[in-house]
Amino acid sequence: MRKNQEPKKPTKNKFNIPSKKLPSSLAQKVCNPLWIKIINSIEKRDLKTLVDIIEPIYKQEGTFCMPHPFMESLETFASKSIRKGMCNFIFFYDSKGKNKWILCQCTSFVDAIFSTTFSGKHKSSISDETILNPLRNIMRNEIKKSSKQPEPQKAIMGGYLLDQLRPYHHFYDQLKWFIYLQDKKPILSKKSFFSPKCLSKKIHPRTKDIARITVFPTIIGSNQLGMKLDQYTEEMENAVYNECRGKLATRIWGKVVKKLRSLAGGNKTLTLWFGISGQKRIWVEQEDFLPALVEQLTPYFDSFVFLIDGFTEYENSSQIPLRGSKATPVCQDLEVVDSIREKLLPYSNISIVSLVGQTYREKIQQCQFIDFFIANAGAGQLVPHRFCRKPGILHSNEKHCVFPTGINNTSVKLVDKSLVKDVGNLFANNTQVQKAGSGLISYSINTQIVIDMIIQMLTLKK
Repeated sequence: MRKNQEPKKPTKNKFNIPSKKLPSSLAQKVCNPLWIKIINSIEKRDLKTLVDIIEPIYKQEGTFCMPHPFMESLETFASKSIRKGMCNFIFFYDSKGKNKWILCQCTSFVDAIFSTTFSGKHKSSISDETILNPLRNIMRNEIKKSSKQPEPQKAIMGGYLLDQLRPYHHFYDQLKWFIYLQDKKPILSKKSFFSPKCLSKKIHPRTKDIARITVFPTIIGSNQLGMKLDQYTEEMENAVYNECRGKLATRIWGKVVKKLRSLAGGNKTLTLWFGISGQKRIWVEQEDFLPALVEQLTPYFDSFVFLIDGFTEYENSSQIPLRGSKATPVCQDLEVVDSIREKLLPYSNISIVSLVGQTYREKIQQCQFIDFFIANAGAGQLVPHRFCRKPGILHSNEKHCVFPTGINNTSVKLVDKSLVKDVGNLFANNTQVQKAGSGLISYSINTQIVIDMIIQMLTLKK
């Protein structure tokens, strides 16, 4: 039997927040049976056990309660939650307002736990800085208003946050599990890349004055599962696609694409989805690719329609629409699109549609009508590859690839990594940063390599 790690009356009433490194020994420190099971199941990737344990926690009625992780049998209640960075921090207390602790959520139900005596993460958790930096900011603000802090109140679970900052984590760490849970609680996010209309509920007026917390609908992160595709992933991708391909939207975009093809001229039109990037993991030849493609495929096609994809906007954003304006965070992607437009000016049989700044819902509606795609193997592949299941080519730097198990090497292929040359982080200030982080590294691929793959996959005879 494990000894209690948390004294009933801690000598210090401050959370133990490490200055640099967060120990990954949470599995050895928790002593409550439920928490032992949760942490061990995450580290062992025991998905069935996790789902069975965590689903009832989310669906509990009344005060949101959980046992104290470092005490064998002390029930605690949630008092508040604070969303910061990529994390959600939920504050818990016992019935006397003591023995406080914080549950940190990011990609899994739990990524770290903080108390007054011990704080740590499990072996599968995200990076320390992703957890510690936002928490330090929160605690600084808490100290400033400490004299005005009321007694902790019991809070209900008011709803879910579907608002991860990165699309991949939004869909495969949050939305995937939200769709599985099919809970009746509302989505309380101000910004979301995609929020299912069939499951989005409004707050009941009678609950507005009740203290409530919000939670991430996470169970275990996709990265923790080794980026493998499973039944829950399949259900989420199908749900997103089916909701976007409504009859009205399909008819509207079908007419738009048909008109674009007629404007391009000819009977044999290639409608190509082309993903670009102006921020990270840039294919350095991306601006030269489409002109080279037109030159070599003109014998096979009379005309071309290029849907150029880039930055995706939140679907419920209250901001001024980003499309068409360079005075926005998407300016780098728009500059790439403008450069490509200019290089394609000599060709009269081409139509270009910029998808930069559109929502996932809008992009999926248009992607239904493409013939082929070329996209990066990160979040850029989500619409054409994962949601719309179109044939195409993926490319990335020498290390980064999301969902390698979804590449079947028949309808979807990845450019061989031996043909890729990494060139570093193009926006880094020094050599050390330039070489760090596979998610930021740009790369070079000869345009002819990708063109040859297209010719082969479309079975075009030279």
